[in-house]
Amino acid sequence: MEGQFQNLLDRLGAALRGGRQVEPEIALPEEQPRPRWNSTTKVVVAIILFVLFAVALFAFRIVLVPLIIGIMIAYVLQPVVRRMQHSTPLSRGVATGVVYLAVLALVVPIAIILVPVVIDQIIYSQSQLISFARYLNAMGVDATIEISGFTFEVQELVRQITSALTDFVTSVATTSLSFVLDAARVFLMVIFTFVIGFYLTRDTDLVVQWVYGLTPPSYRSDVEALMTEINSIWSAFFRGQLLLSLIVTLILTTLSAILGLPNPLLLGVWGGLLEFLPSIGNMIWGLTAVIVALVNGSTWLPLPNALFALIVFGAYVAFAQLDMNLLVPNIIGRHVRLHPVVVILGVIIGVSVAGVIGVALAAPTIASLRIIMRYIYANLFDLDPFPMVGPPSLPRPEREAEIERLTAATPAGYPSEPVEVE
Repeated sequence: MEGQFQNLLDRLGAALRGGRQVEPEIALPEEQPRPRWNSTTKVVVAIILFVLFAVALFAFRIVLVPLIIGIMIAYVLQPVVRRMQHSTPLSRGVATGVVYLAVLALVVPIAIILVPVVIDQIIYSQSQLISFARYLNAMGVDATIEISGFTFEVQELVRQITSALTDFVTSVATTSLSFVLDAARVFLMVIFTFVIGFYLTRDTDLVVQWVYGLTPPSYRSDVEALMTEINSIWSAFFRGQLLLSLIVTLILTTLSAILGLPNPLLLGVWGGLLEFLPSIGNMIWGLTAVIVALVNGSTWLPLPNALFALIVFGAYVAFAQLDMNLLVPNIIGRHVRLHPVVVILGVIIGVSVAGVIGVALAAPTIASLRIIMRYIYANLFDLDPFPMVGPPSLPRPEREAEIERLTAATPAGYPSEPVEVE
């Protein structure tokens, strides 16, 4: 026994002298692969996230309008900031601050000048509506009108119209008083909107990189193509709307002065602003001009007010045709190609979601959703989503031929819609 123990010690010493260490073998547990979600889990999680997003959007809808306006401001000013950053040694943040200070220096004096004018115009509009109601009352006769077998009492119609106008004037006065009382809240919302726009303008590149970072690598080229297409729509829309508003202001101011409508410059500016409301802006301006003509008449044409109102209505119809058939297609272009019924439905939805902002942005929003839905449709049915011309169900050669046709038909040598051919 002693010999065996000594022999074991000798072997252990030899092993130590040879630089080897005896370590016990420990069995490590094998690493288990991370389980992946199956299709059912993914669908359930996606539905839950969508519902939570919809609930959060409804709960915090008060910030929707400032956020939308802030995004619009950032979208419009971002090219100016980028150009200043590249042409000067200023950093992105400093260039953004300089541009926003210049905007403030331009907007604040205009606001100070326009606020009294707007208040006077509200008072003037209320007085015009009151005068129009009195004019209708003065027409009170007991005559009847028969149309297609139906008999209408003129006095009853006049009474209903007068009552509606009175209610409208009362509501406008109440709204104006409420606006004055809530001026502090409106002012804070304007400041918040301006701050949101500033930070979005300064961090535009970070936002874009964040969006690309959320996209799987295999789909980033598709996302880039879609964003390029959508960006072309919105840039054309903003440029076209600004130019269209200026041209319409000039046309309507000249037309009002020729006809002898009172305050022609004010009517022209009003028509230019209404041009941002697709499909309904023209009708609002036409109704305003006809009411003003019916109440005040012409400043130089010796005509009865009713006959002058008919002339103004005819001039409005001619301008509406010029606007819809010549100005809008050629200034805004074919980037926002939507049927009027689709635009009207979008306006109804937009006014319920975001008020006047929703009405103004209904057309480009629907056009952007059309691009996204066309891409989704193409992928659902294993069709080619690019180039983004024509329905995805068309064969690719026919779509490429359509691209060539559009390119040849465009004076600048570019298709009316940006496309990307793989």
